[in-house]
Amino acid sequence: MRHPIIFVLCAAGCLLATQACSPAPEPPSDLTGRWRVQQIAGASLGEGVRAYLDIDAEAGVASGNTGCNGFTALVTIYDRAISFGAVTEDAAACPSEAAATDEARFLGVLGSVRRYTRSGRALELLPQEYGEALLLLRLEDDAASTPVPEDTQ
Repeated sequence: MRHPIIFVLCAAGCLLATQACSPAPEPPSDLTGRWRVQQIAGASLGEGVRAYLDIDAEAGVASGNTGCNGFTALVTIYDRAISFGAVTEDAAACPSEAAATDEARFLGVLGSVRRYTRSGRALELLPQEYGEALLLLRLEDDAASTPVPEDTQ
């Protein structure tokens, strides 16, 4: 009876050793790009407010604009889980009260994001438990993410 137990222990040890040597899974690249913020916690952005989130899944970095200020944060993505680290934000005055409100809402929900769903060009950033999307975003085209000079708008 000792031999079958030793065999099982050896087999389990070999399995664990091969798993430990396996390369770490790569983060999903389907989130890489510029995402325009459409809604924050179910509410549309204030009039004239434009906020976006740039995700570089491979580098593990998120950056963008809150509607007032530029920001950067680390992002961790695995399977359908996503989380954002501490935000480093540029300090500048907001152009309007609506932008200041949206910035506060955006930064307030970003730390609560724990999972995501993507459907085509739409991305929902969701809390840990089931509930409404904390952020509803839409993928921009490369051409659309290029700023247009103000005199041609």
